[in-house]
Amino acid sequence: MKKIMILIGSVILITAFTKGKEKMFLPPGTVQINDSLFADETEISNFSWREFVDYNKQQFGSSSVEYISSLPDTLVWRAPLSYNEPYVLYYYSHPAYKDYPVVGISYEQAVHFCRWRTERVHAFLEIKEGKRKAGDLNEAYTGKLKFEYRLPTKQEWEALALPGLDAKNKKEQKGQVKYNIINTSSVASSTSDNADVTAPVYSYWPNKLGVYNVIGNVSELVAEKGIAKGGSWKTLKENLDIWKDEACTEPNSYTGFRCVCVVKK
Repeated sequence: MKKIMILIGSVILITAFTKGKEKMFLPPGTVQINDSLFADETEISNFSWREFVDYNKQQFGSSSVEYISSLPDTLVWRAPLSYNEPYVLYYYSHPAYKDYPVVGISYEQAVHFCRWRTERVHAFLEIKEGKRKAGDLNEAYTGKLKFEYRLPTKQEWEALALPGLDAKNKKEQKGQVKYNIINTSSVASSTSDNADVTAPVYSYWPNKLGVYNVIGNVSELVAEKGIAKGGSWKTLKENLDIWKDEACTEPNSYTGFRCVCVVKK
């Protein structure tokens, strides 16, 4: 059953092959930035992270370094100004929060996730191409990389964040909260727009590139270690600046990440 769940989760995370009449690698859940670069529509969710953790547990065992080191730090909700005991117990593990962004992770953990995702997608593609059996999905990939998931550089992240919200949603956006940040100058007109902490990764509106919550919700780790971007549910509107580098040296309750995927030519 666990193998089946990992297969299903991997399919959700990774593959599509058509665009118009041309065949190409087009990771689902991503937006195309240029000919070789794609970016996740959303921040990585608890569900996606649990797939990563479950894989490590199945492959290496519940006492392994690989499994233990992949677990998020749920105690970040006890940090000063972040206290909320129910989130310690339920935010990561309860099904109700599966579509919320994962938090409590380190830079190193995010990098490992990207490597794992790269390998799992290559393995799945080998199954699609008949180069390995479905039961061998979890076996290591040893071939040449056709693409690679990684954290975006600061420059790449800023390019994702720069476009404004999609104008086609202008009427729906009027009078509504547009980002999950602290806005002390207005009152939300809809309670569904008010999040106590984080909100589901597909909340609010995408920007012109089709990217959700690149501003607010959770700050996002970038390739340059120790830096996050974009502000979070704890950020005051007047302090929000997409060009600002936010220090992030340890896991916390307001920082997550999204991947970019580089297709190698």
